[in-house]
Amino acid sequence: MNEFYTLLIDLSQSIEKIKEGIYHRTLTEISSFLKNQNFEHKILFNLTGKELSAFIQLFNQFAKEKKIRSAESYRLKTYNKYGILAVSFIRQKDKFLCVNFYRVTSERAVNISSFTPKNAEFNATHIGRAHRALHWLDILEFRNSGVKYYDFCGWYSGQTDKALLNVNKFKEQFTNFKIKEYTGVVYLNPTLRFLKKMIGS
Repeated sequence: MNEFYTLLIDLSQSIEKIKEGIYHRTLTEISSFLKNQNFEHKILFNLTGKELSAFIQLFNQFAKEKKIRSAESYRLKTYNKYGILAVSFIRQKDKFLCVNFYRVTSERAVNISSFTPKNAEFNATHIGRAHRALHWLDILEFRNSGVKYYDFCGWYSGQTDKALLNVNKFKEQFTNFKIKEYTGVVYLNPTLRFLKKMIGS
């Protein structure tokens, strides 16, 4: 089994209690954006093939610029097929400022991807505020729908990757509730366990 860390927000808490766990300057930036900007916020479920392909393409353009891995299209399409994919966004002037992909169950809304498409019309400060506002609005929506936890889908435990350390800092603005989890395959069949042991040795 492989261990990893993630950050959670307990959505059973009151809104005020959730706010207590958010960095005060982050709350100020969110409030400023919500009060002073005209924008569109949506969370989409059961996307059409055309809608999902457009968001995947948007992510892949971002990924190419950042030199990171492209979207796992098959996985996203499978999640969408079974009704557990959600895509949220904030849009202004018909431009997507930020987009989130989620795997959603009654237990958790897992933020599997979060990105800000390249946009020359808005500066980095503005997009940063929109990005924080998007997470906050999504947190409220998932809380209202009865989801138990908001999951930031990982926390980098290393010290060398500056990009991932910056992602950690962004997530930690919202919560410090860090947990250790495990991923892997558990072999219940004795024969399979034996074979795995032999292969591993």
